[in-house]
Amino acid sequence: MSSLSRRLAGSARLAGLAGLALAASLLAAASARADIIKFSALMRGLTMTQEQCSALPQAVWISAAGKSFCVRYYLSVAGDSGDRPVVMLQGDQIGRFDPRTQSFEIAPEAKTEDTDTDNFVKYADAMSRRFKGPAIYLARIGLDGSSGFHGIRHTMLELHATNQALEAIKRRHHFAGFHLIGQSGGATLVGGLLGLRNDIGCAVPGSGNLVQLAKQKNLDAPNAWIDPAAMAPAIVKSSKARILVITDPNDTIVPAERQSGFVSRLRDAGGSVEQLFVQAIDERHHGVTLYAIYATDACMHGRSDAEIAKGLASYVKTRVASAKPNVKPDVPTQTKVDAKVDTKPDVKPSVTADSSRQPGPTGVTPIGSESPRAELSGRTPRDATPPNG
Repeated sequence: MSSLSRRLAGSARLAGLAGLALAASLLAAASARADIIKFSALMRGLTMTQEQCSALPQAVWISAAGKSFCVRYYLSVAGDSGDRPVVMLQGDQIGRFDPRTQSFEIAPEAKTEDTDTDNFVKYADAMSRRFKGPAIYLARIGLDGSSGFHGIRHTMLELHATNQALEAIKRRHHFAGFHLIGQSGGATLVGGLLGLRNDIGCAVPGSGNLVQLAKQKNLDAPNAWIDPAAMAPAIVKSSKARILVITDPNDTIVPAERQSGFVSRLRDAGGSVEQLFVQAIDERHHGVTLYAIYATDACMHGRSDAEIAKGLASYVKTRVASAKPNVKPDVPTQTKVDAKVDTKPDVKPSVTADSSRQPGPTGVTPIGSESPRAELSGRTPRDATPPNG
């Protein structure tokens, strides 16, 4: 028997029947088959049957708004077991999406090689070791092995599908709840999930669009944009989460006001939220994943807001100092939360079909090599290991 098996079995005997079920489910999830995700399949959308989904070791078949998806997740207990895993939701991929043509314009910096899902297994392992407990890299709809079309990103359809996936994972592994980390588009999902779930411990969205400026007739329609700020009353009423918003004031992709506006709305509704200002070291000041990981760890250890802010400020200085010579400290000591909201309108997407509308095969073939595409922030195992909070 492996050391992991002995540890899980021992924990189960101490915790009784409920612990036994949890340990068994985690042990069963410890092995995940690696596959190759074709970039061409991401461009048109991944299709998958329920039977194909059932054959995958870490995947759940879910339905949202009458549409079905196979959502893959990469769960690791390399650092230890537990009943509340840390879940990573990464940012958008490929490039700009045109809802009129239902196609992507590949960004110049986008990586277009095929993706080896073993990278996500390794990332989850690194996260689990970092947090000394279970960790999940959750593949968003149409990305990283999950079926569907990435063109539905930022919509209520993606949000409800993500929520249903978490619910299915929770039932399968007998989890009590989750801690959530999100980068950019993943942070928008974290904001939306706060309005739907009451089992979130620490929620740390970074560089996310948390305020929707476009006027929408029906905020709950599948093709409506996710609007976390509009969900502030629901978050205050139902959520028990401790919320830490990570912002780079000089972000050129998602303006800081898109986070500050959410913070203001949540506080106005009677909620508690902390906004932490950092300096990302990429040219667009957008990649804040490592800072979000640091804040999540500190949150899980019960650090105060002041302690987290102080530790994060020190970590920012360390990262900036070790970055390229032309990266200079530029984080202000204070930024107003009620800053003027950006008035640039969004383009509403057209979501008219489910995952089965995209032609072609699943794009999943036997194991190979190559690395995943990331939205400005890396997803190599070392990127999950900032200093301890």
